[in-house]
Amino acid sequence: MAQDKKINLYALDCGTVNWRLYRMEYHYDGEKAQHVTSPLSSPLANFSDRKLPAVLTLTPQGTGIEAIGETALSYLEDSEARSRVRDFFKPSIGSHLVKNPSPHQQRYSHFEALLFTRLLLKILINQIREEKYNSEPFDDQIHFSIAYPDNWRTDFACKIFEDFYHVVLECFPPDIVDRVHFVPESEGVILGLRDQSLLERFSSEDINLIIDVGASSTIIYARKYNAETGALVDIDRYEEPFGGGLYDALLAQKLSNQLQIPAKVLTGDPSAFMALRIWGQLIKESLSRKILGGDETVDLLDSRQALTLVMKNGQVFRKNIELSPDDFTELNRPLDKAFQDVLTRGLADMEINEEMIGRVILLGGGVMMPGIQEGIHTRFGKNKVIFPNKPQEIIVRGIGLAFTSSLPEREAEEKKFIPEKKSGWRLVHEKGQIVDVKKEIMIAGRSQESDIHLDSKKCSRTHALIRLEGNALTLIDLRSKNGTFINNVQITPNSPQHLREGDEVRFGDQKFVLK
Repeated sequence: MAQDKKINLYALDCGTVNWRLYRMEYHYDGEKAQHVTSPLSSPLANFSDRKLPAVLTLTPQGTGIEAIGETALSYLEDSEARSRVRDFFKPSIGSHLVKNPSPHQQRYSHFEALLFTRLLLKILINQIREEKYNSEPFDDQIHFSIAYPDNWRTDFACKIFEDFYHVVLECFPPDIVDRVHFVPESEGVILGLRDQSLLERFSSEDINLIIDVGASSTIIYARKYNAETGALVDIDRYEEPFGGGLYDALLAQKLSNQLQIPAKVLTGDPSAFMALRIWGQLIKESLSRKILGGDETVDLLDSRQALTLVMKNGQVFRKNIELSPDDFTELNRPLDKAFQDVLTRGLADMEINEEMIGRVILLGGGVMMPGIQEGIHTRFGKNKVIFPNKPQEIIVRGIGLAFTSSLPEREAEEKKFIPEKKSGWRLVHEKGQIVDVKKEIMIAGRSQESDIHLDSKKCSRTHALIRLEGNALTLIDLRSKNGTFINNVQITPNSPQHLREGDEVRFGDQKFVLK
């Protein structure tokens, strides 16, 4: 890397409900990078209130994106188009390895969730280039920092992180991939807290809790503070699949009851419940702000609005929805209690008595729920609780600060977790065409955008996926219409199957031999 140069770093937190983008500037002297600006939100044209809703609408063919963010949300009003809306897909990443996945982890397969991530990220990267650099190529001053959950790297022999890593790199131009960095969320948390001078408020004698409530999970970090070095010493960590999305689902059921939609009708139209859940999320955010007295922003829905839901069978349900702050608080009490149970189980698992706790800091969008805040204040005492400015943005701010240490050291650390890429595999079509397997994840389908183009109406537009791990190949059928076969045996959709040299692979009626 060149000496004495400016670096523009874009930090991206790909959350379950919202994606956030920050930018900051560094000076790099060839060895150390020093930030010269504080992390600043860097929204794009389709962001709203400093964030991009992680929602996309697929094209009718299912191979591309027709809309993202709030524009994608508008498709919920169309009974036909809303079946192409995808949201809340991050929790499904890694679900194929979890022994007993939660319902929200089973909405999509692991590889579907990765595909949606790739589609949305590609659009975002192109938008950054168009809006920030007048469509010019990224120069060598541009770096990117991507947040990821710690357990993706620590669990299941790093397989989840490996898949995410390769999918993300495929979204960037080849000449910039060595300037794309990956930072664990826990590191982002610490750096974000330090940026707000909050670590100094931690107790150096007791155990401090960092409670991060996301959309799909709650993570509790137990740390001790070293006053001499300013570092946090890792004591333990606990995680449960409890997040703000449960409140969205609860409100969706409430809206369904008020609209008087029969359970049988709702079961027959899953996309309708998705629409109700997203509307519930918007109402939740609006009422929470009112109860907590936060800054008002423009809401797509508020607590008193006429909702109309057209089912795919043509039935129309319409009613003026009214939900007061008191009704909202009462509705959420069971979940507020369930969250306290999560804390109880977490402390017991980490063998921490409440008398041992010095400070409690709240992070994540889920802590904006009034009942969660009230329960934590009551349990630990307001004098112990630290509530940072914009707690849902701590991680994205923090990962933008991760390069104040040595860049070469960081890049070497990241690469320890990525297996060496090596492949000499080829798929040879029965008519002689050859496809080299060079990418870690390759899509086979009828779409022109597919990595392996299948020129047959017997093949689906996104038919199957081939995954390269080290030098091993895995084949996954993506719920294709006419099936995927290995040696004339049809494989189960979304169930990975290992491939061996000489295997005949058939997508619909298109035959290949693996060599």
